[in-house]
Amino acid sequence: MPAKPRDAATLILLRDSDQPGGGIEVLLLQRHARSAFLPGAHVFPGGVVEEADFAPETEALCQGLSFDQAHRIIKDVSPPERALGFFVAAIREAFEESGILLARGQSSIDERQMMRLDRCRERVHANPSIFVSRLGDEDLKLATDTLFYFAHWITPEVLPIRFDARFFVAAAPSGQEASPDGKETVGARWVSPHDALEEHRKGMLKFAPPTYHSLSELAEFRTVDEAITSTHGKRIETRHG
Repeated sequence: MPAKPRDAATLILLRDSDQPGGGIEVLLLQRHARSAFLPGAHVFPGGVVEEADFAPETEALCQGLSFDQAHRIIKDVSPPERALGFFVAAIREAFEESGILLARGQSSIDERQMMRLDRCRERVHANPSIFVSRLGDEDLKLATDTLFYFAHWITPEVLPIRFDARFFVAAAPSGQEASPDGKETVGARWVSPHDALEEHRKGMLKFAPPTYHSLSELAEFRTVDEAITSTHGKRIETRHG
């Protein structure tokens, strides 16, 4: 019997390149060589949706996105409040794996806050339920309104580990540097979709089909704004790969 896919969320972080010719760049993380799933592959940040990601108290810390609003975006989940969990999980997993946090306070997140939060990355990984409470301690809210639904992929039945993953795109916050967690991820780099695909063709980067197809789609855009605008009214079809 095929393994049941677990709900998961993936966050494709984007930024406009400052190199001649412009274009966009995406954040790719390299998974540990001993990972049970996609060892050594280059991936976008992501992981499993946890119960705490859509607990009642979580909604109040999601800026610009309620349970109902999230379910209007991701309609095919049950219970309905689970839809918001995909947004929260995407932000949480990106923080755990890359150190980049999409959140807001009364003002921009300062360096001391990021240092305090960075020190708890490992604890959040071990116990995801503390993520929202730590944000509350820092008087921060999740910038869930900056995530845009991009794709839906389900891992093939032949694989022993399977995910039912929702992909989002978001502009990376300025002033935050990506750093791998050293456990699940051992490398982090910003790269243009074109260059990433070329390195893949040369056998230098290993991608799963969802990563390859997402990069191929993103390679069509010149700016982050273009990529985000493309999601408005986009029909999300479930794909397997």
